[in-house]
Amino acid sequence: MKQPKILFFVIIALLPLVLVSCSLLGGAPVSGGWAGTALHDGIIYVGTRDGRVVAINASTQSEQWDYTITPVTTIYTTPVVDGDLVYVGTYSGKVLALNTTARSQNLSFPQKRYGEWEWDCPKENLKSNAIVADMAMSEDALYVASSNGRVYSLDKGTGDENWNGKDIPVLAEKLWTSPVIQGDALYVSTLGGNISALSLETGHLLDWSFKSQAGFASRPVTYGNTILLGSFDRYLQAIEIGSDVPVWKFPQEKPAGNWFWASPVVKEGVVYAGCLDGKLYAIEAETGEKLWEFDAGSPIISSPILMDNLLIIIGELGTLYVFDVDTEFEEEAVPLRAISIGASVKSSFCAQDGLVYVRGEDDSIYVADIERGEIVEGWPVSLTTEK
Repeated sequence: MKQPKILFFVIIALLPLVLVSCSLLGGAPVSGGWAGTALHDGIIYVGTRDGRVVAINASTQSEQWDYTITPVTTIYTTPVVDGDLVYVGTYSGKVLALNTTARSQNLSFPQKRYGEWEWDCPKENLKSNAIVADMAMSEDALYVASSNGRVYSLDKGTGDENWNGKDIPVLAEKLWTSPVIQGDALYVSTLGGNISALSLETGHLLDWSFKSQAGFASRPVTYGNTILLGSFDRYLQAIEIGSDVPVWKFPQEKPAGNWFWASPVVKEGVVYAGCLDGKLYAIEAETGEKLWEFDAGSPIISSPILMDNLLIIIGELGTLYVFDVDTEFEEEAVPLRAISIGASVKSSFCAQDGLVYVRGEDDSIYVADIERGEIVEGWPVSLTTEK
């Protein structure tokens, strides 16, 4: 089967996931989103269904401010916070840098009061410039993957492009996965099964690239000199940078029950990977051998996160599971805690100081206390505005 036909079927298969809950309002798509939570200095930042960026005080459960993007557009990306700025990419192809100290701004200009700068991703040959993937950030720059098949580098302070736009290579028909930074290079995976390496300084293609027969479902994660990511043939692959064959594929005997859509995490030589088959797998990073597994009972769409020795996952049906990774499990792992969020979860989440911050598909923010094994009093907080 030719590659364009494979890509067509991959995109059709992805649409129920990527475009879930989208509707139309005033001719523009409204977020039903996968915009996850970001926590910075006690403030939760998140995108909403009606095209707003909202800041909520985690201590008081009160809204600090919100910013409406006009025209209304879908927000799939999780905000990125650095210092006094929060960065958001939108489905309309816009990147905004908003001031985190919003209340000090001039309130007489509602659409400009929080903005530091905004940048519009160019449309290439009339292709969509939608930003679906989360942005990567270095000390000085943001790296934005666009649906037009290119990656852009933006100055964090001004929004100016760091690379010469004419020289930016087209990497794929669509770029729907986040790039990852490793050393002086940026690695990008594609639905068509390519991994490309770009120079952080110039955006030019580097000598090494990788080609797989199956497209890649997840963004790349680096562990040392190895890239880990899931592919549409239902394997998790470990690929050494510089090599043209995988170090290993997991499972070793036959494919998993579904895609490894969520990116894995790695700690002390163990890869923890959630799968759409509902299972969490612990895998030896050097060999690809399975150490243990856990059945969450529903697809794992959100990437696991680590907080010290605790591993946290959430199934799509909204149950949060906590594992002590220092425990030696046999074939089946047993969680320390299981906490029901009470809503479906399809977005990334964050954790800090024993608390987990989750955006539910009911457009509410939940905060779970790991030690107590329950939702913190005063939560959830709805993100929906009354019309």
